[in-house]
Amino acid sequence: MDRIIALYAHPATAEETRVHLGQEGFPTDRLDIVSLTSHERVVGHPQRSFAQDLAEYFKVLLTDDTDEPIVDNIVQFIQDGKAVVVVHPRGKVEIEQARQILEEHNPETVFWRIAPKEAQGGLLGEHAAGFRL
Repeated sequence: MDRIIALYAHPATAEETRVHLGQEGFPTDRLDIVSLTSHERVVGHPQRSFAQDLAEYFKVLLTDDTDEPIVDNIVQFIQDGKAVVVVHPRGKVEIEQARQILEEHNPETVFWRIAPKEAQGGLLGEHAAGFRL
């Protein structure tokens, strides 16, 4: 599963980025925005803090053992009032398109978790789930 995680200093910029990605054809089910006020996909558990819920969410996206400090930094980033955009691109074309759009909105940091080129596109091709004109 390819994923790109972009950190933005201002939640409004993250939201603009998410809207821009949607306007360019990225399905909303493959775009997430996570901030203090927008965290629909972060499952809240009554016996855990919001920080713990955030950490669990990002540990699913950043699965390598060496990613734990990154997860901690992202959680702190969000708790400091900033925002994160998560994109799940499919194939080389969407990866490049996402890169251009994300960079256009000047993220502070971008974390890339992309499959090797030979695995991109898979059996269904590059635009398996996205509607394209």
